Amino acid sequence: MKDIYDYLKYYGNSSFKELAFNEVDSLIISLLTYAKLKDIAPSNKKSFKTIKEICQIYLNKYSEKDFKKEDYLFPSSYKLITALENSRRFNEAKVYFYLEELNKETQFGALTLRFPNNICYIAFEGTDSNIVGWEEDFELIYKYPTISQDKAKTYLNETVNIMDRHLYIGGHSKGGNLAMYAYMHANPSIKKRVINIYNYDGPGFLDDVIKSNLYQEMLPKLKMYVPEQSIFGMMLGHQNYEVVKSHNLGLLQHYGDSWCCFGGKFLEGKISKKSLNLATNLKKYLDAMQLEEKIKFVETLVLICDHLGIKNVMQFREIKPSSIVNFFKEIKNVPNNMKKRFVEVIKLVISGS
Repeated sequence: MKDIYDYLKYYGNSSFKELAFNEVDSLIISLLTYAKLKDIAPSNKKSFKTIKEICQIYLNKYSEKDFKKEDYLFPSSYKLITALENSRRFNEAKVYFYLEELNKETQFGALTLRFPNNICYIAFEGTDSNIVGWEEDFELIYKYPTISQDKAKTYLNETVNIMDRHLYIGGHSKGGNLAMYAYMHANPSIKKRVINIYNYDGPGFLDDVIKSNLYQEMLPKLKMYVPEQSIFGMMLGHQNYEVVKSHNLGLLQHYGDSWCCFGGKFLEGKISKKSLNLATNLKKYLDAMQLEEKIKFVETLVLICDHLGIKNVMQFREIKPSSIVNFFKEIKNVPNNMKKRFVEVIKLVISGS
């Protein structure tokens, strides 16, 4: 089954007149945010580098060997950059205002792409492997807006200019959620120019947000995609998502470079019973929790990781037996009614990493 690399191989030299901008192009741009372009892509609104220039700098700076040990959520950055380097479809696109922020409170990334045909795409980075980013994801169960959501709104409102006539917003994983939030709170003049908002297997929102006028007004422009065995895209509430086939199994289907496509379209899949059950059970569990319990849940998860010295989710792969013992000592302090679900979430993180 074909994926984005096959798409770039076969359509990489096709102009947008020959093949219109589509959902696969959008996914490629969304995944580009994971490539870690600090000190490569311009970090301001006026300067730019073309995709071609960025790819050349990137490939001169890194080798394939560097990315065999890469610990970011999207492990195929090098492969994507290599595929984009010789793609005339993307080569002339200009990259502006690349942001990459990581501190104790937030993990946030974004970039702006402008194509010669006046298409402007604003992409938000999803969650990488840093615990801070995962903490923000869990905060979505009780906090609105999160710090990253506020940053996404500001980025969109301050980035779009009068020449951006054909505007798209998107992101993979948490980036998809940020794209939705940014649109909902964008200036009216910007909203009018947005053609589509893309969310690739990203979390949704709490019920009160989904019922809001801002969310409902966005729905006609929203393109939401999840793989057949979706986990992250099943978090919280969604409406009107499409299911995509993947050549990976289980949680690894979350990686967008495994999604199957033909031409500019994804291959249609069917959501698994496991994903539907997860969505149902998680919603029931969250609905039964009080605000204080939700906050305690997230705080406990972060505290345990801190006590175990875990700063990066990939460290779960190398967790030592002594750390596992310490982990179970830590969860003794978790209220009994939370322990079962807490252990299930930790298992999910470990297996997913």
